[in-house]
Amino acid sequence: MRTLLVLLGGLALAACGGAPEATAPANDVAATDATALNFQTEVAALSPAQRNGVFIRAIRDAGLQCQGVETSVENPPGSFNYAVTCQDGSKHQIAIAASGDAKVTSAAGAR
Repeated sequence: MRTLLVLLGGLALAACGGAPEATAPANDVAATDATALNFQTEVAALSPAQRNGVFIRAIRDAGLQCQGVETSVENPPGSFNYAVTCQDGSKHQIAIAASGDAKVTSAAGAR
C-alpha cells in the first residue's frame, strides 16, 4: 500500500496548477523517526474535497472501482477510520495509520 505522502504531495502540486509527475511506489515501512509527520492529523486537517481526493486514490490503489467519493465521515470521531461512499453507492472503510498507510476494506473484500 502506498503512503498518503505521495497523495498529499500530488494534491499540493495540483493546487498550485502543476501537473503531478508519475512516482515510484513508496515503501511500506512505518515511520520510526520521532520528527516524522503524523499523517493521520494531516488527513484530518484536509478540506472535505481534498480528503475525498486522497480517499479515491487509496480506493483505486487497492484495486477497487470508484469514480468519485460522495461522502467521507470519520467513524467514530477521533479514530482516523473513515466511512466512505462512492458515487456508485459502494461503501468502504479506510483506516489511516500515523505512517500514512491506508487500509481499505469494502463489501467486495479487504485489501
